[in-house]
This record gives sequence, structure tokens and C-alpha cells, in this order.
Amino acid sequence: MIYVEFFERDRFMPLEIFRFMGDHAGWSDPDDTLFANLARTMRIGPLPPNLAFWQCKGLERLDQWEAFFRSDEGMRDVHEQASLRTLHLKHAGCYDVIVEGPKPGDGLQYVEFLDPGPELADEAMAEHFTRRAEAHSDGVLNIVVRRIGLLGPPHIGDMA
Repeated sequence: MIYVEFFERDRFMPLEIFRFMGDHAGWSDPDDTLFANLARTMRIGPLPPNLAFWQCKGLERLDQWEAFFRSDEGMRDVHEQASLRTLHLKHAGCYDVIVEGPKPGDGLQYVEFLDPGPELADEAMAEHFTRRAEAHSDGVLNIVVRRIGLLGPPHIGDMA
């Protein structure tokens, strides 16, 4: 499962501090992997401008996160408290992985938001994007995800 955080920085926080805190470097649980931490550039794309893609074991993992954040240890965690002061989590969602490629590297990334509707099967969606990636060998297909039910924002462009 992929858990995506859609967030923006606190505009009163200096950009350098936000970038330092927003890299999620403090979270190092072996059950979670930061697949991608992306930010909008040149004001292209919808708001909020930042996305963090977390790979985790499933919905039960969200309960474990919540238990930690509410625990004494979580309340004292320096990185968690810094994140709470610098990041404004606007939306979040849970997604099934349809196609998984390599983690994004450095440089420009391209994120596409679409709603294929429930009538398009996962296999057909995977086939479409895999063929498209093969036809555009100058790019790399990192991941294709589909929202799990209603566990995420419905229309990315309307989230501001």
C-alpha cells in the first residue's frame, strides 16, 4: 500500500528550515519506506505543492502510526514535533500499487493525476502505462497507484 501525504509548508517558517524538516529524515521505521518526496516546481500542478509517498504494509499500519504519535515517546520525538511545526498536512490518501518501478532519483519528476473510474481493471491500467513507458524510453515509470475506495482526495486539482 502507498500512503500519500499532500502538504505545504507553514509560510511563516523560513524555506531552509522547511526543506530540512520536510525531508522526513527523522522517520526511520523499517516497516515504512519513503518511496518519493516530491515538490511542485515553477508553480506547475495543483495545490498543495508537496507530496510524500510512503510504502507501508497496509491499513493496519496507520493505526500503529497513530498510536505512536499519541504515545509519550511520540510526543517527545524531536523530528515529529519539528514536522508538526513546519508542515501543514492538507490531505492524505491510501492507494493500491498497480505498477511499481524504481524509486525516483534526483532531477525533474512528472506526476499525473487521473481518475480511470472503477470500470477500468487494474490489469488494463497496468498494461496501458507499461506500454506508454516503453514508447517513451527517455523517461522512467516509477509507480502507478489507484485510490482505495474513498480513502483519499477525489479530485487532486480541487484540493487547494
